[in-house]
Amino acid sequence: MDKSKKIIATILCVFMIVNVWTTMSLKKQVKNLQNEIGRMHSNLSNTVMNTGQGINNLRNDLVSKIEKGESLLSSFGTEVEHKNGQLVFTVKVAPKEKRTDEIIFLSLGGEKKETVSVNGLEYTAAFALKMPQKITPTVSFESSTGVRQEVLPEIYPDELLSLGYESSWEIESNSPENNNEMFMLKIYTLNENSRSLLSETPAATIVIQDLFTDAEIGRKKIQLTESKTSGSISFNADLSEYQKKKGAFTIWIEIKADGGIFYREQVASFNYEGEHSSGTSSGTGVLYPVW
Repeated sequence: MDKSKKIIATILCVFMIVNVWTTMSLKKQVKNLQNEIGRMHSNLSNTVMNTGQGINNLRNDLVSKIEKGESLLSSFGTEVEHKNGQLVFTVKVAPKEKRTDEIIFLSLGGEKKETVSVNGLEYTAAFALKMPQKITPTVSFESSTGVRQEVLPEIYPDELLSLGYESSWEIESNSPENNNEMFMLKIYTLNENSRSLLSETPAATIVIQDLFTDAEIGRKKIQLTESKTSGSISFNADLSEYQKKKGAFTIWIEIKADGGIFYREQVASFNYEGEHSSGTSSGTGVLYPVW
């Protein structure tokens, strides 16, 4: 009998050791994956910063030429809006000098248009383009005696139509026995071009994916939590039905903004291996259109 007890005790000890080792191994894997997500987020942030810096450098180069008198223009600008599945780019230029016999043209996306004068000081033309494609406008001053032409900085629609986000977790305590973390998400515009995207309440969906396999675990609509403020909108979602599911998961946001522009990005994560081994992560970042 004693021998049987010893065997059972040994088996239980081995089982407990294996269980502890497995739990620690899973914790380590989750921690490594969280660190990897952090590194990927950092790399993405650096890429965004570098792209933004590149755009600024191009614009600064043209501004410098304008200031030095090397450009045909005294100013330029671009506006973009989304209509019927296409992006409409309105390019505006203000020439330093326009000779009486000259006609000003703008070229964009393989299309060339004669500009429309605004008070004789600014000239504009609008172009409807499908994405994605490289967009580099060219302005030309044409007359019977010749052509004066200048290539303007490349237009980056993803940057013009980008949205910022801020995710967080907030504990909602209805009773001492029931503490749930509510997922909160704030979406805001980053420039004037993207402001119209939030003029109407966009359709927003949370998608839960397995961190290891990318398999979709579930999805649910998220609710508007407050009135829209200037250029921002906030949502929340009760994810308690997923937070007690064992494993590690990522949270993605899918948004269809005004005009039909679609955004999809990972905005947070959570994991659960038992009451004493769980966690959440959140942060800030940028949403770019998915064409």
